[in-house]
Amino acid sequence: MYFDYFTVLVFASVGLAFVFANLLIASVLRPQRTQDEGLETYECGEVTIGEAWIQFDIRYYTVALVYVVFAVEIAFLFPWAIVLKEAYAGTGAGAGAGIGIFALIEGVIFLAVLALGLAYVWAKGDLDWVLTYSAQPYQPAGRESSNLPLVQELEKEQERLAEERKKAAAAAASSEAAA
Repeated sequence: MYFDYFTVLVFASVGLAFVFANLLIASVLRPQRTQDEGLETYECGEVTIGEAWIQFDIRYYTVALVYVVFAVEIAFLFPWAIVLKEAYAGTGAGAGAGIGIFALIEGVIFLAVLALGLAYVWAKGDLDWVLTYSAQPYQPAGRESSNLPLVQELEKEQERLAEERKKAAAAAASSEAAA
């Protein structure tokens, strides 16, 4: 019984040793970067602007995932088309087996599922880049009453200062006109 635990321990330790040995060998054998140019982020041949730690809109990820799903599923249509062509020509693996109609129906069902998925994503609005936000702005709990008078006070002060500036500008303009 203890031999089984020992086997697991040996297997885990050999696995860890293998991983760290490969990392050590790779760090010795790989070329060392001596210039800062090799450490820069590469994105489409363009020089990066700003920080990499910015928040992206979640719709970008949704559209990207929808694209990946549909691109992968569309890639399945190429082998299906070849099998269907061979089945109707009577050559290949499906020669004489009568799978031509079956392959056609199977492909049509596959395309129908893709079309339903696209219609669902489209109807849900996940393909729209610009969406309106109709919810109430976020207000932290307990702060809605304490900040409001302060904000109103600041707005009144700004209005008063703007009126004083207008009066001073009007007075300066009238004194220049009189002179």
